[in-house]
Amino acid sequence: MEGLELSWAGTPRVLDPRRGGILAFTASGEGEGERVPERRTIGEAQLAVIEGLLRRASGLSLSPGMRRALPAAVNDAAALMGVSPQALVQRVTAGDDAAVTALVERTVVGETFFWRHPEQIDALRELAFSTEGPLRIWSAGCASGEEPYSIAIALLEAGRAGRGDQIVASDLSTNALARAQQASYGAWALRRMPEELQLRYFAGLPPSARLVPDIRGLVTLVRHNLATEAPPGLEFDVVLCRNVLIYFDAALAAEVLHKLLAATRPGGLVVLGPVELPLAAQVDVEWLDACGASLLRRKAAFPSMGRGR
Repeated sequence: MEGLELSWAGTPRVLDPRRGGILAFTASGEGEGERVPERRTIGEAQLAVIEGLLRRASGLSLSPGMRRALPAAVNDAAALMGVSPQALVQRVTAGDDAAVTALVERTVVGETFFWRHPEQIDALRELAFSTEGPLRIWSAGCASGEEPYSIAIALLEAGRAGRGDQIVASDLSTNALARAQQASYGAWALRRMPEELQLRYFAGLPPSARLVPDIRGLVTLVRHNLATEAPPGLEFDVVLCRNVLIYFDAALAAEVLHKLLAATRPGGLVVLGPVELPLAAQVDVEWLDACGASLLRRKAAFPSMGRGR
């Protein structure tokens, strides 16, 4: 969520809080009907309502900086939808899915890039990619596709072409999924990509370096809410959800981790972001260390998904 799904397979860059409050419009000039911008701030009560709606809709728990930037996010989301900021707030309050999604996407802008945490990719190559049968992989919170496409490249580099491997990549953001569908990337997204792999698997150069069809064909993109929906499948060999759980509160992070493990086959692997590993400290899983990375292996016996959100 990599997704949602918000998912959130990268470190968020908070919108600039200096941009101020909601931009509204009032009439100016007697009888002229001229409209001029007027700055208004969102009251604390309204902020709390919007924050609660975002949490329920996407699982997002706002940091203090993100909360300060919320008025600017409302401005941006309103402009995207072609409505006034006040109308957007009303739609969000009414639970309108399009408005909530637009506000989520403007509240957190996920930063992700190819070949992130290469030690984890090396560990997967050692622990999972040697199997003979086809692999089923879920990239939860895939954002604009850099994570699942990196895994697809790693699969081909491991000699797995033609094995029937499948990657399901999910995210809450329709905009992020649209960018992943385009599969065209700039220099910033490719800054950690080994040069020889970029030459092998991309046509053209940044800012329009496009993935070759062999890589795109391994990945199926789906819209999915990691916080509220059941997994987009079960019995995955590998589930990746990196740098997403840290933006949930503790209770929801534990619930989503349980969901990820329940979607993994017995003996399958779950890959979290390195900073998220403490969240699994009390979970009954097997810890595997390889290539400088720690991965989680689901044991054969695993409890049901509890509330099954």
